[in-house]
Amino acid sequence: MTLARIGSWQNTVNAGAFMSNEEHLRAAPVWKPDWVVTPELAKSLVEMSFPALAPVSVREFGIGWDNTVFLVSNSRVFRFPRRRIAVPLMETEVRLLPWLSKQVPLAIPNPCYVGAPSADYPCVFAGYPLILGKTIKAAKLTDDERRAMARPLAEFLAALHSISTEEARLRGATKDPIRRLDATRHRAIAKDRLNALPGDRMPRNMKARLQFLLDSLPTIEKPSGDTLVHGDLHGSQILVNEHHEITGVIDWGDVHLGDPASDFAVVHSMLPGDCHEDFLEAYGSVDPVRWSAAQARAVWHTIAVLAQAVDVGDDVTILEAQSCLTRLAED
Repeated sequence: MTLARIGSWQNTVNAGAFMSNEEHLRAAPVWKPDWVVTPELAKSLVEMSFPALAPVSVREFGIGWDNTVFLVSNSRVFRFPRRRIAVPLMETEVRLLPWLSKQVPLAIPNPCYVGAPSADYPCVFAGYPLILGKTIKAAKLTDDERRAMARPLAEFLAALHSISTEEARLRGATKDPIRRLDATRHRAIAKDRLNALPGDRMPRNMKARLQFLLDSLPTIEKPSGDTLVHGDLHGSQILVNEHHEITGVIDWGDVHLGDPASDFAVVHSMLPGDCHEDFLEAYGSVDPVRWSAAQARAVWHTIAVLAQAVDVGDDVTILEAQSCLTRLAED
């Protein structure tokens, strides 16, 4: 499927069909699917779109907010949008990632297969060679193992954030569509989600501490829009090998031109505070306000991850999100 055709079908099929980002943020909960892709449907779509791969084996590999993911024939990963808002994000990935994969020091998905919408499924979908490794949440890393990740993560983000904005824009990167660092918007939603969490998932004293952080952490009034960022880094997006070394970064649906604070949030949530200086030494100078704004982003983003995990019964993600919020509360 050519990129020109992607733009054509998107303009034709989806005109007027998407809820705005604002509406999705207000919807409760926002992670409910607009489409359900079963393993049977995924198998059919892959074999019809790419007959050279047939016959394929298919098993569910993961379900995120935006996409359902399948492992195909134990060697490729196919991602199918499950929400309308994810469809244009998939288009950006298809345009951007083949180029971006050559610019960064860790493995990232490179879409080699792009499926067209059809009567069976109205969206573009994409397939990528499998990147070996476990997600951080699945690996259940100790604090010492997390500390060892500070410098490699910093080097990866330094490379990503130094990429030419103009070249990224030419390949489909756009400005942040959901204002990830807008404190006024996200604080209120985070407080609602925090208050709704059951006591066995979030003790009252922890809720009080997180409420305090939401109210008191400095934020950026006018975030920059001149840096290529991943936009959604957390424990489900970073892969490690058997030695617990970072090997890859996945799920680039939120990649955009924005403020690096969006990506620094993962440092606050995922890494112990006593290795933040190691990260900054390897990354380079970061404005203190931007660093604090990243912590605020980490708080409301991790609350959202926990709320979704509780809603769908994802115990592995619950444990990772709880550990991240404990780290944030102690920071």
